[in-house]
Amino acid sequence: MWFIFDNLNALIVGGMLFLMLLAVQQRVAEMNLEQTVNYIVKRQAGDLATWLEDDLLQLGRGVDWSSEIPFENPVDSGGVTIQFMFFRDSTDAAGNVVRVYVRYRLQAAGYRMLRNDSVRVYQLRREECLGSSCPVGPWQFSGQSPGLLSYFKIDLLDQDAQPLADPQDNATLVRNTRVRFTMAAPFQVARSQVLRQVYYGSTLLIDRYAGSSRGS
Repeated sequence: MWFIFDNLNALIVGGMLFLMLLAVQQRVAEMNLEQTVNYIVKRQAGDLATWLEDDLLQLGRGVDWSSEIPFENPVDSGGVTIQFMFFRDSTDAAGNVVRVYVRYRLQAAGYRMLRNDSVRVYQLRREECLGSSCPVGPWQFSGQSPGLLSYFKIDLLDQDAQPLADPQDNATLVRNTRVRFTMAAPFQVARSQVLRQVYYGSTLLIDRYAGSSRGS
């Protein structure tokens, strides 16, 4: 009889240890998944922020602002910027001045579930146009963000960092560009430690005389 009880006790203890091991393994797998998701969303947001800053810091470079306005007003819809076009002058290998147009277009990419809420997400496409035929075209695709943007906004600001309602009509007041976006995690994870979204914002000073004759 005691032999049977000993075996039962051993089975119970063994079963409890097995369940504990399963729980530990599951938690380790969840932690690895959390780290992977956090890394992916931070890396994607960082990459997008880098090329946006590189682009926008070049806005109007080499252009005579007294005779030309090197941007169009951002086009907004539903609280986000769906299109923004600007240009700069560059020099090719032969020393010729080439006008470089850049256009951002925000396109719908579906919906994501964030904390049981359905959120619309977008993809940002970057296009370039070179030469005298621009901005009519042809436009060439030159990059895109993941289709995970839940918010994207570009503003042109005055010297007090206040948004201008009509930047083209007030081009002499434009001093900065402000870009903000929110990027959702690439997939849903139940754990609360996982980032749902990454928020980014930056205000970039426009150097109106860089590369122009007035700046030399």
